[in-house]
Parts: sequence; C-alpha cells; structure tokens
Amino acid sequence: MMKLPDMFSNTVRPRPVLTVMAIFLGAVLTTLQGRLFSMALPDLRGQFGLDVLEAAWLGTALNGAQLITMPIVPWLATVIGPTRVLVAPSLVLGLASFLIPVFAQNYPVLLILHSIAGLCLGIYLPLTVSLALRNLQPQFWLMVMAAYSLRVSTGMDAGVGVSGFFVEEISWHWIYWTTTVVAPLIALLCWKAIPLTAVDHEQWHQIDWGGMAIFCSGLILIFIGLESAERLGWWDSGVVVSSLIGGGVLFSSAVVRAVISKGSKFGELIGLSNWNVRICMVIACLFGILMTPTSLLIPTFIQEMGSLKPLQVSTATFVAFGSYLASIPMAIFLARRIEARLLIILGLTMIGVVAWMGGYINHSWRTEQFISMVIFQALGESIMLIGLIAAFVTNINPQHTIALGAYIPVARVMTPVVAGTIMSTWLRVAGDTSRASLSMYLQEGDPVVVERLSSTGLSGIAQVLTRESHVLADISGFHLVFWVCVLSLALATFLRSSPPNPITPPRAVAERI
Repeated sequence: MMKLPDMFSNTVRPRPVLTVMAIFLGAVLTTLQGRLFSMALPDLRGQFGLDVLEAAWLGTALNGAQLITMPIVPWLATVIGPTRVLVAPSLVLGLASFLIPVFAQNYPVLLILHSIAGLCLGIYLPLTVSLALRNLQPQFWLMVMAAYSLRVSTGMDAGVGVSGFFVEEISWHWIYWTTTVVAPLIALLCWKAIPLTAVDHEQWHQIDWGGMAIFCSGLILIFIGLESAERLGWWDSGVVVSSLIGGGVLFSSAVVRAVISKGSKFGELIGLSNWNVRICMVIACLFGILMTPTSLLIPTFIQEMGSLKPLQVSTATFVAFGSYLASIPMAIFLARRIEARLLIILGLTMIGVVAWMGGYINHSWRTEQFISMVIFQALGESIMLIGLIAAFVTNINPQHTIALGAYIPVARVMTPVVAGTIMSTWLRVAGDTSRASLSMYLQEGDPVVVERLSSTGLSGIAQVLTRESHVLADISGFHLVFWVCVLSLALATFLRSSPPNPITPPRAVAERI
C-alpha cells in the first residue's frame, strides 16, 4: 500500500501518458475559461455590481495578462524545467479562481485576481505541443496535433452551452470554480508525470531581462489598445491612442534591440527565418476572423433574431463541436496521405464556401437552417488547423523554438481577441450603414408604410428596420470572412513542400497518391 508521503512525491521517471493528459487539460482549460467568462459576462456584471466598462476591464485583465507569461514560458521551461513552470502556477490559478466569487463586491481585488488568473493561464499553451511531441512516438504526433486543434472548438463552441448551463441551471460561481477544480488536478498530474530537473543558473543570468520586459510590455499595451478600441471609441479615446502608440514603440524597440545587439537577445527574429513558418504565422493570425462564423456570427444572429439567451442558442454551437470532434479521424487520415499545405488549402476552401453561403441568410433563419453551415465550417476548421499545425512543426528549426515562442502568443491570444473587436466594429458600421440605406426606402405616404403604421405604429416599423439592418450587417460579416479566406488561400499557395519528416508524407508520396 502506497504511503501518503509517496503519493505526493515527485516522479523519478517520465510518464508520457500523464504528461500529455496534463498539458492538454491545461490547453483546453485556457480556451474554455476565456469563453465561459465572455459568454457569462452580462450575468457576472450583475453579480459583481459593475457597469459595462468595469466588467469589460476584467476581460482585458484576464486575457491580456496571458501575454506577459506566454512569450517567456518556452525559455523559462528550458532554464528551470517544465515541472516548476506548470505546478506552482496551476495551484495559484486554482486559488485565484476560488477567491473571485468570494470578493464579488470588491472591484480592485477582482481586477487583481483576474490578472493573476490570466498570468497563470498563459503557461499552458506554449508548452502543449512541444512537451507532447517530446513524450510520444512519431506515429502519435498527428493525433497530438488533432487533439491540440480540438481545444479551439472545445472552448469556443462547447463553451457557449456550458456557460449558459452554469449560469441558468447551477450557479454563476462555477464559471470560475471549474478552474478551481481542474487547475490543481493539472498540477498533480504534472508533478507525478515530469521529473524535476536542475536549474540552469548560467542561462538564468544570461537572459536579456531588459528586452523581455520591453517586449512583453509592448505586447500587452498593444493588446489593451486593440481590445478596448471598440468600446472606448477608437481614436476618440486617449487610453486607446496612448496604448497603441506606446505599445508600438516598446514592441518595435524590443525587436530592433534583438536584431542589432550582439549575443542572445529576447525577441530575435531568427525563429521567423523560415519561409513556410512566416506564411503559416500570418495565416494563423488571420484564423481569428476565419473562425467567427461559429464563434460569433451564427450564435449572435440566432440570439438576436430569437431574443434568446446563450443556453438557448447552444444547440448550434454543440453541433459545431460534435462535428469538429467527429471530423478528426478523417482529418488525420488525410494528413497521413497528403501534404500539410494541401490540407490548409482544402480546409480554407470549405470555410470560404460557408462564408459564401452566409450571404443568403434572412431574418427567419434559426438553428435548423444553419446546421449544414455549422457542420461544414467545423470540418473546414479541423482540416485546416491540423494542416497548419503540421506545417508549423515540420518547418521549425528545433534550435529556434524559444525565439519563435516569443511571437506565437500574437497568433494564439492577441489575434482572436482582436478579430472579435474587428468583427464587432465591422458589424456595427455595417448595421448603421444598412439602417441608413433602408430608411431611404421609407417614404411618407407609401401604401406599405401607411399600412404598417396603422397596424403596428412607429415602433413596429422601427423593429423591422432594426431587424433587417442586423441581417444585412451579418451578411456583411460573412463577406468579410470570405475575403479574408481568399487572402489566406492566396498565402497558402505560396507554401513550399515541407522537408522530410515523420508526420506528413514526402512530396513524391503525396504526388503518387
């Protein structure tokens, strides 16, 4: 029988299965927590007693703080070891998530606790793929990539229904207490799966602390400026302007400093020296817009047209998640037989078809009408993401992973949030433009207008005008997705064949098939 001290002692040998379970649980938790919070924010605002801006700053703190830890985690893991990087922050994350509902009426403490939670959440994604590939045989690598891509759908699609279920059926506390339960479990799994390694004191003292501070500060200021731009009025806000200018100057300074300085400097561009990696990086940044049909456009449209709550629109998002999950075996099958760049092109083509179909929606559409689009979108995302991750992994120089790791958070954290801001701004402008255009057709004395006035009054006409302007705005949003998809497809055609690797087939094999 195992003694109690032995149960909590660090493992003496690596345990690959536990390692993979821990890091993928952390990756899913990162995406899911952000989605749970964003979907429940209107209800949380009432529970915390906050106005709209105060509540929004909690989201900025939660997401933005990740940009402080994510760039430095790959380097930190090589110096002090992944066990120390993962275990302690996971325990702190669990404690912070537990305390948030306790201090529901204390805004400064809420802001601090959300920032701490964000800092801790930022440790998982940078280590997920690298640790998984390091602990498993090559024949399992494609499954690792598929599982990693699944965390996007788990968080963004399934998170809508889960958030609504917590708020409506159980308690809003579980928006946070889910993390309170899962984070310590991740810490325990990591502790029992990854042996402690010696601290590399030489690398610790050689790191460019100044460049790291400038780089991360610039990144988070840019994020604050872009994430809050829509709600603060873009260039009319001093916060937005100063954040963007200050962040741009700091970030640029850090990059220039890394390029012109001798020796190892934080933020080196050598990680982006590979042509395919640069192209994949741009496509990964554009993916934030490409995923909006299921993450924003369709759920928001159904919610607005039917005046529904998140739990009531979860059918569409659960269909998206189920379709994504069901498509993974087919995506792996294809990835073993065709090149990664062809997978990217195939997935993007399917997403483009969905965006084109979105141009034909009308106000009577509900979940049933969107099912085919949701399934096709999920299938396209699955194939495209597996191809994109495979292209990244097969083209990265292992010696450049730390340098590249400084820039990966731009695609993983910043661009999805910024994509939401861009799409929200696009929908607002398109809605205002559509409303103004439709108003021109309402002429005094027109028989249709007179009939509507007599039956519903001015309020009825206003409701129809608002409804149709929303429909046209969403159609415009699908058009934006379509043209971003076209741009991504154009970029994907410039990808070169990956070098020989154990993941995807070589060029000659792909051509024979």
